[in-house]
Amino acid sequence: MRKLLIIVVLLFIPQIVSASVISMTTTISTDVLTKDSTNIQVKIVNSGDEAAYSVQTSILLPDDFVVNQTPNYVGTLNPNEPKELDFKVSLKNNVYEGTYPLIALVEYTDANGYPFSSVSPSSLIYKTPTLSKISGVMSELSLSGKETKKLTLTVRNLDDVQHNVNIKLFIPRELKVENDETEVVLKSKEEKNLDFEISSFSALPGSSYVVLASMDYDYKNLHYSSIARSVIKIIAGNSSEFPIWIPILTFVGLLIIFIYYLIRGKHASIRGYSNIKRGKESTQSFEGYI
Repeated sequence: MRKLLIIVVLLFIPQIVSASVISMTTTISTDVLTKDSTNIQVKIVNSGDEAAYSVQTSILLPDDFVVNQTPNYVGTLNPNEPKELDFKVSLKNNVYEGTYPLIALVEYTDANGYPFSSVSPSSLIYKTPTLSKISGVMSELSLSGKETKKLTLTVRNLDDVQHNVNIKLFIPRELKVENDETEVVLKSKEEKNLDFEISSFSALPGSSYVVLASMDYDYKNLHYSSIARSVIKIIAGNSSEFPIWIPILTFVGLLIIFIYYLIRGKHASIRGYSNIKRGKESTQSFEGYI
């Protein structure tokens, strides 16, 4: 019985301690675009405890801009190892001055070659910075298997005038969304809910993905932009996540049972040794009496 418990405990321990993760932290620095081109610096750090492989980074901007050196290939990125990348952005067409959405897409694989990706938000200022009067909030979701759910974006116009707002979703490659771009007219102080059908395409259970929505509009020959974000969690099963306390509690229970049988076995050995010793003493006394 003790041998069986030892085997069970040893098999269970790796399930507790061997959970490795890859987590990418992305920092984006930009210069104001005052002429025909400017530079973008992207710093990525593997904040997890497992190496990431075939790492590459791309910069996503509106079609009026051109990005050189994208994607920028990094290769292997070890835990806590930073990597700084440089990109050059230039104007393709004549656009209004103002603020534009800038998204960094980081792609990589784990040790098994399974692909992952993440999106990080920033902004590019063309000559004149602008402050958007459009705000947005996205709901957080949990997806299981291949199910499809509605991702709701609540858009609010805080301005005193009406705006025609262009909305575009930016999602990791492991997710799939129908109609990722739309346009909405918002009157002054008006709020609207927009639904997007989103599902898992190749996302792994236990992973979390950031989803972004840019909200852009023009007003008085200036461009305005803001970004809303959400987190999509991929879970196992059909309805809820597998509670982490279940394997922990099971491990503790097995450990207690193992210790109990170990102590019980030692006590049994001690009692057996005492009985043998008393038997020898009784035999010696009887022989002396004869």
